[in-house]
Amino acid sequence: MIREPELPNRRWAVPGAHGDVHIVLSERELGAAGVIGGDVAGYGLLMHVVEPGDEIPADATSGAQAMVVEVQPDNDVSLRRLLKLRSEHPRIRTIAAVRDATVPVLRALLHSGISDVISLPLAREELEAALLKVRSEIEADDAAGHGLGKVISVIRSVGGVGATTVATQAAVLQVARDAAAGRETCLIDLDLQFGNAATYLGLQPKVTVGDLIDAGPRVDATMLRAAAAKTADGLHVIAAPPDIVPLEAVSTDQMLAIIDIATREFGTVFLDYPGSWTNWSLSQVGRSDLVVLVIELTVASLRQARRQLTLLSQQGFEDLPILVVANRTERKLFRSINLRDAEEALNRPVTYGIANDFPLVRMALEQGVPLGDIKSGNRVGKDILALLGGCDELLDRAT
Repeated sequence: MIREPELPNRRWAVPGAHGDVHIVLSERELGAAGVIGGDVAGYGLLMHVVEPGDEIPADATSGAQAMVVEVQPDNDVSLRRLLKLRSEHPRIRTIAAVRDATVPVLRALLHSGISDVISLPLAREELEAALLKVRSEIEADDAAGHGLGKVISVIRSVGGVGATTVATQAAVLQVARDAAAGRETCLIDLDLQFGNAATYLGLQPKVTVGDLIDAGPRVDATMLRAAAAKTADGLHVIAAPPDIVPLEAVSTDQMLAIIDIATREFGTVFLDYPGSWTNWSLSQVGRSDLVVLVIELTVASLRQARRQLTLLSQQGFEDLPILVVANRTERKLFRSINLRDAEEALNRPVTYGIANDFPLVRMALEQGVPLGDIKSGNRVGKDILALLGGCDELLDRAT
């Protein structure tokens, strides 16, 4: 099957049963390769003709289970693009293809975190052995529950509806649920200007998401875990920076790369967003497994919630699972706005309501502890647990 994309690189593809492996070679190495015809190790092959001194096109990573990339040790661009690929797409297994590699070069490449190194010219037998190893690693990770974690994005209708409180308390309660399944939980505060998630949990971390952004392509799993402060309950928290960071100054690619690494390290990743939309925040919401939209039963909140839902729809996120959650609900016989009114205003179900217990929440936030440390079995916690149960149903996973 020959493809003629509207891109400067050329490529051809062979379909496979276990997904695609993308191979990036120069025209010279493609001509010398002995792998054309059929699949390899159950993978389809998609060949990209890209010279070693050129950047890998953005679409070359789309849908790839693994990538084989030509590396010329004496070509700085060739080396940098491999490291960039590894950093920005940690979920893709990466194999370096090198001609006449020396031992120091092999060590350096393997130390960079790639899966394997194979020789050029590309031989079918060696490629098959490398891909069989990759396939076994992927299958072992899936069997052990070490696949990609689920991303739950918590957004707000307007400021002040308690979205950060919902995100932090939900993440705390999720820890035990994840632990029972052999997973870990992480909360990342993406409100780079006014984030308070760490403060609400009594943490004062020295390393924040701002440091990860500053690190650029050097960010890896080790650095990300080092940035995550840990609560007594076992929740990993990556805090917002202490200083205000302009939202538009953040690279979309770098932010997405940080979240991608987090999904490889943690079973559930909660993201608390800023109140204003940016290219990177919209991009990440679209890549989430589930969105929780926190509202209040007020005219202003419902009006803005409808605008948020319209924006997400306009961005092509119609199929994105979204749970609308009404925070600070009260059991009153007569209310100016009730859940049914909210559903009519938003034209979608408001599935969960979280009780209003302002004294309890304020005390917990001031002390920097979970609600359950102040009062076990509280109504707010029970409502959030019900919300987490609903998340599990939409994510199609057991507790």
